[in-house]
Amino acid sequence: MKFIKLLFVVILAFTFNSSQAQTFGVRAGLNYSKFLGPNISADDATEKFGFSNGFHFGLSYAYDFTDLFSLRSELVYVQNGTKYEYDGDSYYIIRDLARSKTTIEKGAVDYDLNISNAYISIPIMANYRISKKWEIFGGPYVNMLIGPTGRGKLRFESYDRPEQIVFRQSLDFKYNSDEDDQIFGTSPLSSDRIGILVDGEVVELERFAGAYSRQGERTGNKFNFLDIGITAGAHYFLNRGFFVGFQIDYGLVDLTNNEVDFSLKDVNPDNSFQFSDDKDSHLGIHASFGFRF
Repeated sequence: MKFIKLLFVVILAFTFNSSQAQTFGVRAGLNYSKFLGPNISADDATEKFGFSNGFHFGLSYAYDFTDLFSLRSELVYVQNGTKYEYDGDSYYIIRDLARSKTTIEKGAVDYDLNISNAYISIPIMANYRISKKWEIFGGPYVNMLIGPTGRGKLRFESYDRPEQIVFRQSLDFKYNSDEDDQIFGTSPLSSDRIGILVDGEVVELERFAGAYSRQGERTGNKFNFLDIGITAGAHYFLNRGFFVGFQIDYGLVDLTNNEVDFSLKDVNPDNSFQFSDDKDSHLGIHASFGFRF
């Protein structure tokens, strides 16, 4: 009986000490992100990635080994993305579905796309308290993709037939859930279609182009499910619980599926796509406020 009482006291003491060493928290704020990858910069075409904005919010758990050092993990919803711009030599695949005819037209394109990818992020970070007010941290993260989208516009003008083949399209990309009518260009609504003149015949194109409408088929998802990288930053505590923070994420893996990531500049001599094997990684900056208790 004495042993059981002693064991009960030890368990209570351990539980009390453990609860004292654990902290929970919430964090939310804005983030700015872009893709890091090779860009085209030439006389006939320019391509670049720029920063886009989003937001994040989530929960955190930390275990304090000492008053200065702890390990912290988070479960965060975060919007990462980029602004993509392409201007110059390009092509457009005109699919005349009524006549089962396909034409690859060379021309100039002005292409603007704002990509916003929603992730569930799980970082694991080592925290070090350098003063009463300041804390620094760093470690790896894993992001799991749950909702990739893109919004933008495209303007195309043919080099050979600029008066006949010139048009604008809205880009409405749901990379993981585009319907067949967006992929194959078969929307039945006339309001969703625009007409151009090709070899004396009117050909209808989608007014709202889908993520895979240029291909005319979906052979895989544009973006990979996992983004893995490292993160580091600092928190400034306004009081015992409230803090503001700054954090940088740097991706180590390719975000895009190379089997779907094709060039906008040109096609191969046999009119097949030129697929890319380059690496498009992630750079993100978080500005946060939060509370720890």
